[in-house]
Amino acid sequence: MKSLVVASVAVLALVATPVFAQDYPEAGKRSSVIVAASAGSGADITARLVTSELEAMFEGNTFQIQNMPGAGLQIGMQALADSPKDGYTFGMTSLPTVITLTMDEARGAQFDRDSFVPIANFAYDPGAIAVNAQSPYTTFEEFLAAATEKPEEITVGVTGPGGREHLDVIGVEMGAEVTFTPVFHDDSGLALNALLGGHIDAVQGSVADFKAQVEAGRIRVLTVFDQERSQFLPDVPASKELGFEIYSGTSRGFAMPAGVPEAAAAGLSKAIGDIAASDEMKKRISDMGLELRYMDADAYAQYWDSEIERLEKLTAALPQ
Repeated sequence: MKSLVVASVAVLALVATPVFAQDYPEAGKRSSVIVAASAGSGADITARLVTSELEAMFEGNTFQIQNMPGAGLQIGMQALADSPKDGYTFGMTSLPTVITLTMDEARGAQFDRDSFVPIANFAYDPGAIAVNAQSPYTTFEEFLAAATEKPEEITVGVTGPGGREHLDVIGVEMGAEVTFTPVFHDDSGLALNALLGGHIDAVQGSVADFKAQVEAGRIRVLTVFDQERSQFLPDVPASKELGFEIYSGTSRGFAMPAGVPEAAAAGLSKAIGDIAASDEMKKRISDMGLELRYMDADAYAQYWDSEIERLEKLTAALPQ
């Protein structure tokens, strides 16, 4: 069995932070924080946790959330790319979605990797694949063996074509030399409902998607696409220990528009790193079903670039 497509996720470990810029932020300044999601969403809650800590850290400064949902993050990310470059506007980024937006020419995104200065990654949700608890497949190896015996007969629920979940399935197909039939859904919840209803064989999603249903005994996760087991699913093997080098997931980080002062980027990255080091913040993020995985500006930029490289390979393998 060949190695699966590899993402450079070693940078997800804690790394040294840049020296704090003493002149950022200026006292009494107001910062705008663009969140390309609705109020009350997971991304919004994460951003508000961080901005609340920033306001406590920089007394007299305000950090105001601007929710800009729509078009699968594209509206908010375009607003961030076009925002003032004075260091007092930044936004939440979600990889790999920001990348896949720019790879789909039909979407007409007017931004790309060079439109942003990565500031820090904050939280991470590893990818995973699950089957119904009544499924005959009890291990990832059994699932792949069935796909080998029955090409294109095994159905896997994913969100829209070319999205993270679909590309994960393409990666498994490339590495294991199998062929599934993807079943597309408007969102991950609908895909999970189809699995629970017995309409599809498996769902590609993430640990946070599956955690509650696993605890309820309704589904079985076959593997988590990460280098180590998830703290939320400690009995589920990580893909690395199974010999499958596919590492994927959704990261929630922060970026500024390209052209901001270096001191602003360094100062915000350091501040977010200090917030991430808090045991209380780790607990809050864990309560959301996410892992707190801080990366400083350099490490986050490296991760962003490695994700582009990984996704370009997978996108090239999409059916035409």
